[in-house]
Amino acid sequence: MNEVTRIHLGRQPYNVSVEAHTELKAYLADIEKKVTDKDVLQEVELRMSELLMERGVAGDKVILPTDVEYLKRQLGSPDDFGDSDAEPDTPQADDKASKRLFRDTDNAIVAGVAGGLANYFGLDITLVRLVFALLVIFSFGFGVVLYLLLWLIVPPAETASEKLQMQGRPVTLESLKDSVNKADVAGTARRVNNTILSFLNSVFRVGFKLVGIGLVLVALALLATTAIAKMYAALHSGQLFQENIFPVGMREEWLFNLGLVLMAIVSVFLMLTGIATLKRKWPVRGWITGLLVGLFLVGSVATAALAADAGPRINQRYESGLHTTAVKDIQPFSKVQTSGIDITYISSPTYAVNLHYFDHPDLSKIKINVKNDTLYVDASALTSGDHCTMLCLFPKYDLTVQVYAPNIQDFKAPPHTDIFYPAPPVLN
Repeated sequence: MNEVTRIHLGRQPYNVSVEAHTELKAYLADIEKKVTDKDVLQEVELRMSELLMERGVAGDKVILPTDVEYLKRQLGSPDDFGDSDAEPDTPQADDKASKRLFRDTDNAIVAGVAGGLANYFGLDITLVRLVFALLVIFSFGFGVVLYLLLWLIVPPAETASEKLQMQGRPVTLESLKDSVNKADVAGTARRVNNTILSFLNSVFRVGFKLVGIGLVLVALALLATTAIAKMYAALHSGQLFQENIFPVGMREEWLFNLGLVLMAIVSVFLMLTGIATLKRKWPVRGWITGLLVGLFLVGSVATAALAADAGPRINQRYESGLHTTAVKDIQPFSKVQTSGIDITYISSPTYAVNLHYFDHPDLSKIKINVKNDTLYVDASALTSGDHCTMLCLFPKYDLTVQVYAPNIQDFKAPPHTDIFYPAPPVLN
């Protein structure tokens, strides 16, 4: 049984065994003797904390002597160098180090995205900036969107350890010391005191937070809509519309349910994007994201196949529910007055009115008469509530008034009247 104590490394609390604590304390004391710069010591502790997190030592886990030995191997021995400028004879750690993508705020004009990409891919920063400029000019603003997304997703290189990882250099005691000693303090101070850049950063931070909150709210609204639609269909035996257009049959039930699943997946992605915008970090593991993308792609293919199969049958059911009724004894007229009903004018040598509608409305509630050379059509008494006990697919039975009359170009419709002029027929 090992006794455990509590320490802090880089402002991060850790549990550590007494034996490991003794070794770690001695190691830090040796580093302090060789390196008197407090900034270097702070960077060393931050790097130790990063290495422990990468090793899985977090939360209630305890730092053991083997973990301290791992830190020593990664950072190197303090005896290998001191405050002098002499090069050490032996390397402190493996010179191979994988690069990580960070924003290079030390060489930033706006947010350091171009500098970070230049370091990661080993390119000249001017070339990367030129590419972004060309994208902005020739891609209809895609370059701006890409830059903002990278600004949102890619973290800045703030510590000396992160700056070394950005350049692909091994993070050792020597490299940390060298990085701190070569820091552009004057340039950093000028950038911090740059009022315009500070203002832009504040504006973008606030903008990102607003966008993140908006995405989360939209995602919650979509999820609520999905749940309500599913509950509504369940309460009505799987039926949505009174007209019984959709869904009908097992395949259309699957189509409806897959559509809800796709909406739910889109909602989850919107919520994750909103959370990432707020926290500046993708909130779930990569395999979860990949699983969601895979489910969305499979669901989209299945939905498209079912929709292609169900579409003609849905259209056939709609066509079978359409009816046309002629209104008899229509006197000549030259003007039309309606109550907001859709009107289709058709050129004809005679005067006639047809009612084109869906389902079976009470036609006695539609008043049609000619008075003072004006055709009056009033369907205000006809409401969808007369027959619709569930969701109504068509308001007022999808009613359209077909008016046949000569010289339709002389007709003057009143304001707020919906008028449709069909294409003239082709005469053989």
